Amino acid sequence: MSELKTEEEQIEAFKAWWKKNGVMLIAAVAVVAGGYFGFQAWKNNQANYTSEASALYQNLVQAAADLSDEDNKQTVTFIAKQLTEDYGDTGYATFGQLFLARVAAESGQYDEAIAALDNAIASTDDASFIAIANLRAARLLLQKEDYTSAMARAEQVSEEEFVAQQQELVGDIYLAQDKRDDARIAYEKASEALAAGVNHPLLDIKLQDLVKG
Repeated sequence: MSELKTEEEQIEAFKAWWKKNGVMLIAAVAVVAGGYFGFQAWKNNQANYTSEASALYQNLVQAAADLSDEDNKQTVTFIAKQLTEDYGDTGYATFGQLFLARVAAESGQYDEAIAALDNAIASTDDASFIAIANLRAARLLLQKEDYTSAMARAEQVSEEEFVAQQQELVGDIYLAQDKRDDARIAYEKASEALAAGVNHPLLDIKLQDLVKG
């Protein structure tokens, strides 16, 4: 009887506890379950989102393989803009801006190309990517004969792995202004910065022409 009484007391105690806490417990379980399934749904959405951006980017790369075709240029421009508008927080959108700049530059639209490069720079904190974009922007400014702006862009590039490219570009900017001594010094720095065993015939020709002159 004592055991039965104990069981009855436990049942009554549980009923009393459930009456007091049951609703809160159910709500807590529902919140946890909802959070789990919500997180799973979010992960699936993110995976789909990234997959869609990746597929668009692959189409862009394929079209960019032959930019002599006007239809391909239009495709690259359309997809690059779509990546920026709909997938702007992905790396695909950032790289899409590089292709957009390339199309604009090949069409002689240097201001649009520079704007695309600036958009790419603003969308990332990757130092190497920013250096590449600034070097391309500087070359476009050189094409425009805006030597002051071109030099300012080139001087923003300070990463060690880009010293050779940066100094060669600086030399090109000086040479365009007929500052031959300054150009020669920059080309020499570029040559010295080349990695061991790396040949750069065009840079060698630039140096030789200045030495002969």
